[in-house]
Amino acid sequence: MVVDTDRPRGRRFTLGYLIVLLGAALFVTSSFLPYYGLSEGQSVSLYDQLLVLRGGGLELGAKLFLFGGVATVVVVALVGLMRGERQSASGFLVGAVSAWSLTWIGSLLQSASLREAAIPRGLSLEAGFWLQALSIGVAVIGTILVGFGKRSEVKDSHDRFANEEGVDADA
Repeated sequence: MVVDTDRPRGRRFTLGYLIVLLGAALFVTSSFLPYYGLSEGQSVSLYDQLLVLRGGGLELGAKLFLFGGVATVVVVALVGLMRGERQSASGFLVGAVSAWSLTWIGSLLQSASLREAAIPRGLSLEAGFWLQALSIGVAVIGTILVGFGKRSEVKDSHDRFANEEGVDADA
């Protein structure tokens, strides 16, 4: 049996990984944009809230909390994009994006509830908060596209080797 190993990658498959990387880039960008607006007209980014307001310095724990999960998602997406459909890391991507997105969805919900408790003090959610929520959604959509792209490619490869009766002759 001859198998075509030089097939081009599926369009949805590659596009899904690129969308995940876009979501990760948006997430990192949102960490440096105004996250909370304070009543004095000032705003603070999530990076500032986690690092600068806690004394600055190395603060490895805060940096890992902020960037560790998204770095894992980026590495898995890059490996999957480079290896292509035959040796994909889509299962690893689903796990990484699930763990990262659920953690940050919880953080966003906590921030929103903090805002509800602080309305009399004038705390508002700024562009960084909303871009962070959008970036998580973008990464999840990209992960879904990777999963569907992989399934459609498997179906196409099966159809390519099937005979007139729709049965794989080599099976």
